[in-house]
Amino acid sequence: MKFNGGYNVMLEGEPSPRVAPYQKPDALYLPRYSNRLDFSLVLVEDGASVVKGQVLAKDPVNFSVPLLAPMAGTVNLEFAERHITIENLAASSDESSADDADPHNERAALLRLGVWSSLARIDNNRVPDPERTPDGLVVSIYRFEPYHPTPEALFRDGVDDFLAGLTRLHRIFNDNPVYLVVPETDSDIKRQLQKAGADNNWLHLFEVPQTYPFDHPGFAAQQLGLNPERCWCIDAQAVIAAHQALEFKRPYTKKIVSMSGPLAPELCHHHLPIGYPLSLLQDQENSVERRFINGGVLTGSAIGADQLGLDAECRALTVLEELTEREILAFVQPGFNKQSFTKTFTSVFKPLFREKLTTALGGESRPCVFCGFCEQVCPVGIIPHLVYRYLDNDKPEEAYRVEFDKCIDCGLCSYVCVSKINHLKLFRAERARAVSALIEG
Repeated sequence: MKFNGGYNVMLEGEPSPRVAPYQKPDALYLPRYSNRLDFSLVLVEDGASVVKGQVLAKDPVNFSVPLLAPMAGTVNLEFAERHITIENLAASSDESSADDADPHNERAALLRLGVWSSLARIDNNRVPDPERTPDGLVVSIYRFEPYHPTPEALFRDGVDDFLAGLTRLHRIFNDNPVYLVVPETDSDIKRQLQKAGADNNWLHLFEVPQTYPFDHPGFAAQQLGLNPERCWCIDAQAVIAAHQALEFKRPYTKKIVSMSGPLAPELCHHHLPIGYPLSLLQDQENSVERRFINGGVLTGSAIGADQLGLDAECRALTVLEELTEREILAFVQPGFNKQSFTKTFTSVFKPLFREKLTTALGGESRPCVFCGFCEQVCPVGIIPHLVYRYLDNDKPEEAYRVEFDKCIDCGLCSYVCVSKINHLKLFRAERARAVSALIEG
């Protein structure tokens, strides 16, 4: 199989696979929102006592997926806007109200225990309908975008729970096939997965070069000839959570979160409850202004100052220096410590290195110069600058005519653009508009 495009961004701040202990919080601050979800239907009252796994709120648009209490405590609805604060946290969080999950309806159990919201339709990234069944399920084991949780951190206890979760999902989805996206490089984890694939004819491994974004489920679906409208994806961590939910009625309220970036206080992973205070995840002795990115540096989104805790979908936190002043004489600097797809900096004469990324734009934005770099890195073979031109001129029909629907939102076109055009922002806005029109229609 031939792979075109793609590009690996070399950035400083890669986390180690270690899952480090974390400081116990005095309270949890659960945002009632995330990139895909809006828990607008609050089901608890101010001052109420809750137990671990209790439903605090639901998203009425996305099939009533719940926001669950990660620990027992007392609800405070007034402390922070659009948050549910849990105070007076119990010393032990083993108790759970998850017994009302229907053991005879595994889809309902996954929904009730907070796992279903980790599933996504490949065509639009939305939470899929629990009443429907996909033709196939795609799972990416490794994530090449800097930086997501590593398989070594996720599978630190072995791959047995992961394979058990895949088996349960395979049965729930009418025995339809499961596709694992793995890199061509060798590893002990991959060998175990290959053995499982050899023993189960429904489990297929799709090997890709270790180049971003060939790990993307949408890219895999296109390469495998799957219909993206009828295929779903899920991350490896949620597969393990599915097994634990169905086998032990364990609510999915804690996530393995990678901590990365030049200003991360510790480059590692943490097993954190939803709502964990962001203030405890930064170096209190370092006064440098910083920006938290929810997700990888290419496709993640900046966390606003009004968000106090981890949202329900957060899997990765990248911490960058927030530059608020223009660099002095930036235009005459040779770029000895900067990376560039165009190879125009003097850094091309250095051995391969990781760049210390900041939030600086590194130049002014300007109109497209038709350099073609976005075409070179696009993994699905579309022409991003042409799509952008159509969407920017309010011509979505023309954008879809040139195969905008194949875009997987990898963000490489924005990264390599010499004009600093944010293709990804406009592409996502159009996708959100199309989904809203579909819902309203």
